[in-house]
Amino acid sequence: MVPSGNNFVVKTSGLAMGKLPYQFTSQDIVKQGRTTQEHIDTIRAWLNSMQSKSLPEIQDELIVIFLLSCENDIPLTKNTITMYYKCKKNGPEIFDNWNMERLDLKQVMNVVRISSIPVRTDENYVIHYFKLQDTSYSKFELIPAMTASYMLLDIAQERYLPNGLIVIIDTKGVGLMHLTRIKLSALKKYLEFLQEGFPIQMKMIHIINTVSFFDKIMNLVKMFMKSELISMIQTHPPNASQERLFSIVPKKCWPADYGGDLLSVEELHKKTIQLYDQKQDFWALEEAIRKKCS
Repeated sequence: MVPSGNNFVVKTSGLAMGKLPYQFTSQDIVKQGRTTQEHIDTIRAWLNSMQSKSLPEIQDELIVIFLLSCENDIPLTKNTITMYYKCKKNGPEIFDNWNMERLDLKQVMNVVRISSIPVRTDENYVIHYFKLQDTSYSKFELIPAMTASYMLLDIAQERYLPNGLIVIIDTKGVGLMHLTRIKLSALKKYLEFLQEGFPIQMKMIHIINTVSFFDKIMNLVKMFMKSELISMIQTHPPNASQERLFSIVPKKCWPADYGGDLLSVEELHKKTIQLYDQKQDFWALEEAIRKKCS
């Protein structure tokens, strides 16, 4: 679905490539009082004055996304934009070729269950949910799992921009041998983007059904994590009560598997796959625009 006013061109080879087909306009967000035209113009002037060609053309809707992720802090927005494109350029194994025909992406979508939960919290936070479905460590591939997790961002920010992100990771079924699948070089790139170029405010990361060796996982990853991100991680014991889970996020935001009001994890995952399939032209265009300046 393409909103009117967004000049979307699917064919990315040739001359004009068009704009990314967001389901909102920058003026929608200005009218909501979440940013100002002055802020947008300030970032636009900065982009136009850049001597370096390392940044592509950035449409107003993307500028708005960056501004909201930085609470309209202009210097922070400039840095986030710069790091967003730097991290994507330096991590092609994570950020390029978001094509659902890729065998490794098909495999990871069989192994994990993921969803951008369709109901927001009262604070307009979006929730991203992750869980292993197939617990065989030999089938788990880290890099396409990283890709799949970041693909959720474009689902969450397509129409109604959230005020922040809450992540829920159910570690039930994760074993020690899964740690052997971690690739530190890719993990470093993943976490650099998360902390420096992430176009949404991270609010909290909840680990539910926390495995007994979670400290070993943290020992592997915390070398790449700033204290601010570490402080957002909250662990919850196996088989936590519904009362505890609903204190994390409200019942309306939980899948039926946890006693929540939504569809089951499996049904939400199937909808995620459908949404990813519908995003193929969007992602092809995003990569083409991004690489035009490389």
